Amino acid sequence: MAATQDSEDPGYKRLFELETEYRAQRVSDRLHAIVSFSYLFDDFPNPTIINSGFLKLADYFQNRHAILQVFTRSERHMQKIMNVEEVVKRISPLLQSNDPLSRALTLRAFGTMAVIVSDRVDVYHRVIHSLDSLEAMEVSAAIYAADRICSHSQRFCAIISGKLAFMVRDEKTPLPVRRRLIRIFGHMFEDITLARLARKTCLDILELTQDTEYIVAILRTLTRLASHSLVDVPEQIELLLQQAEDQSVLSTGIRRVSLMCLGSLAQRGIEFSPAQIKAIFNIALDFQDEKTTLRAVSTLHKVFLQAGVMASLLMLPDAGQQTMAGYIEMALHIMERSTTSTSLSQFGLRLLLLESYALLSVLLPSYKHGGAIEWSEAAEHTYRDALQETIQSMGQFLVKLWSPLKDGTRALSQEESSQSGTVLRYWLVLTLEEESGAEKMFQTILGWIEDYKDLSLILSKALLHVAQVQPKVVHGLQDVILALLESRVDSPDTRSFTVMYRALLESLSLNRRSFAGGVEALETRVSSLLERFGQMDMEEQPTRNHWELYQLGRYSLQTGWPSLATMAFKNLEKGLRSVPHALWLSTVQTLALIESSLQTVSSVPVIRSRRGSADMETGEDSEGSVVDLYSHQQMYVKIIGYLEEIEGNQAMNRSFQLKLCSLRREYLQTCQQAVTTLHLLTSSVVNHSLKNSSNSALSSNVAFVPLPNDERALYQCADQLNKLAHQYTLLRARIAVQETTANQTSSSSTSNFNSGSGVAHGSGAENTTSFSIVTGESSHSVPKFSSDQQSDAAVEILQTMCLVLAYSFQKLTKVLSRTTCDGDGQQQADNDEDEEIFDIDPLLIPLLYHQDQEELDADDLGSGSGSSVFGAGGPRTLAEVFRASTRKALGYVDQHLQGGGVDTLEMSLSLVQQLIVQFISFPVPVPQMFFVSRNAIISTQP
Repeated sequence: MAATQDSEDPGYKRLFELETEYRAQRVSDRLHAIVSFSYLFDDFPNPTIINSGFLKLADYFQNRHAILQVFTRSERHMQKIMNVEEVVKRISPLLQSNDPLSRALTLRAFGTMAVIVSDRVDVYHRVIHSLDSLEAMEVSAAIYAADRICSHSQRFCAIISGKLAFMVRDEKTPLPVRRRLIRIFGHMFEDITLARLARKTCLDILELTQDTEYIVAILRTLTRLASHSLVDVPEQIELLLQQAEDQSVLSTGIRRVSLMCLGSLAQRGIEFSPAQIKAIFNIALDFQDEKTTLRAVSTLHKVFLQAGVMASLLMLPDAGQQTMAGYIEMALHIMERSTTSTSLSQFGLRLLLLESYALLSVLLPSYKHGGAIEWSEAAEHTYRDALQETIQSMGQFLVKLWSPLKDGTRALSQEESSQSGTVLRYWLVLTLEEESGAEKMFQTILGWIEDYKDLSLILSKALLHVAQVQPKVVHGLQDVILALLESRVDSPDTRSFTVMYRALLESLSLNRRSFAGGVEALETRVSSLLERFGQMDMEEQPTRNHWELYQLGRYSLQTGWPSLATMAFKNLEKGLRSVPHALWLSTVQTLALIESSLQTVSSVPVIRSRRGSADMETGEDSEGSVVDLYSHQQMYVKIIGYLEEIEGNQAMNRSFQLKLCSLRREYLQTCQQAVTTLHLLTSSVVNHSLKNSSNSALSSNVAFVPLPNDERALYQCADQLNKLAHQYTLLRARIAVQETTANQTSSSSTSNFNSGSGVAHGSGAENTTSFSIVTGESSHSVPKFSSDQQSDAAVEILQTMCLVLAYSFQKLTKVLSRTTCDGDGQQQADNDEDEEIFDIDPLLIPLLYHQDQEELDADDLGSGSGSSVFGAGGPRTLAEVFRASTRKALGYVDQHLQGGGVDTLEMSLSLVQQLIVQFISFPVPVPQMFFVSRNAIISTQP
């Protein structure tokens, strides 16, 4: 029965076909069958098939050359072989052949099989024995096999080390063979004793040889040993520096290899001493060979980028500053010499300038931020001069590189485009280090966008980068960016338009009310711009740029502008052939409608105390209507239905989106319950105050007695909000897992300026019950702030809202429980200290007990200028600013929600109601994880 099943398996069928083909009489058929085995292993990587296939190849080994090629190509499948013993047994007899070619091919086969034969002593002996062969072909194959097996087996390294040491010292051994043998010592780093023995052997040979290629091989082997075993690392650095400083003309190649080896040590995180770093600088300055200088500067960049030498240097108050200043001066000298040298080729000049800029882009920020030191005037002067000189040189480099574009003579090559992007990135980093130059840089970028149309995309990204890192620079310049967008609304370069749109949102990051015409005027103007960009027809359906409109809507939601997202998503789902895609667009459009509608919520019940101190910002009277959130909850139910249908149709995981919408709906439901309870309680308080006012002539006032259900309802709301906050913790954990996975799978960083956040501001005026949160936002492009971090920040805001409201309800409940009045109207407070103890949620503790850290001036934040937030080191992202604002809110709640009495209760009710409505209408950013990938949106053309 098993045999029948095997014969019906496609893999076995193919294996039998190849076996039949190999038995053919023609040699071409046999060779074709042998070569096809590697494709068999790729198509059917079943261990049983691979094992059977390699056994057959071992039987066919008389066609050794073709089979060796199969072995080499199928090396990744070797570990699945189960009968290693049998495979080796069938191949090994060929080592006894009189044909040296057969022996050489067999040895190379063992080399390709190193991963599975690395523990076989019989293979060790055969390889070592073949090293003494008189046939050069066999010796070469034995060296190959030894090198491969040593890379997998330290046991074999120990066995063969003596043989290798003898052969590399023996003058009878040909020099090319010795070069190959010396590289095998590079695998002997796991055992310290063996590593030291290998190093000693290499050093002994280094003193005796004058051959450049042999010296290069020895230096690379010694560097590999030092970097992996971390034995004699300082000695190895000194040896490499000694070789690099050799003034002999014949040692040019050795010098460059030595510098490359120094760079590889730096990339391993090995620290260099100040003297060693200075020596590399001297090499870059002293030698006129452009390749040597280029290699030295590249090595210095790696040293400062990877090693921790700068942090240790800057810990020294005086010597550290002087040493770093000396490094900067030498780096500037290299840059200046590059621009004035006549011996450098145009290609070499560009590469050397690029490496110099890279070095200075690391040195200068590290010099400024590297340690807790007090700058001297000389240090400040050195930094400013070096920064300005470097920035000026970079700007000149870019203008010169882009001159053909301005002249219209030719387009930039791919290499020139890459170089311009690299230098532009360095230029941005250094210019943003000095706040005084950021505004000028912003104006320069705007000018470049006008002059170099072909570079609109990369310059738009630079514009976005400035808006994110230094929002104060573009604060108040929204009209300039908006005019730039309006001039390009019909341009075919839609990617640049999209990036500029994000820069517009970033320009409002500190305060959305900073736009000259107000928020409504801005929304009207941008909505009109989106209509033109999509070229809406008579039915208000976009006829072009469908994917770009989806991107703009997504960015708008991620930065808290759902009204703009509504316009971008408008009728975008019409004309789609795919039902799941149409459902998804309906989902995001409905989400935008909900959040846009919530931002207009401001109608809450208002109470007025007898002293008039509890009036709310809205100024409504006690007949004000209660906030109605029922329709919003139902729309979230509709979104959940869309997501469930999409998940069912596409078989795609939408658990994050479903959970987020479910928690948002529950939050609104709890807020609705709380607002209703507070409205009823407010009415009771107002009625009680009116009754006492009418009974003022009596000897005593009527005591206020709250209903038990009111206190119970507030506690229930607090408990529900706390539970929601902990549900948000699970979402944040999922985001963290995804971020970790993405970091592990990402093999390189991108040069794009991307990521996202926004800001929010809070205030609490002293001695008043007025409390407001003035909001703003930013996009998703802050450096070192990934999309997963943006998602975490957005969920953190939702979580913090729940925690702050829950804490406020608990405080209000305590005020309510202590509120009783005697006949004279005197407050009777419970003096029991236990009543001041609250069940504080652990998630709230970091905010509650750090209210004195970087709090914002709420009045200035609420103003149109927003100048108070322009200090150095101020909050720039949504999480930072909202966190500071929340600390302010908690401090205000702690100050005013305490004690008892009707007056205190009136004020507390007003404050909590204002807090609720501010959180409900807050422009919450939507996490980026909510959105699907690009392939989920197709063209809307019917």
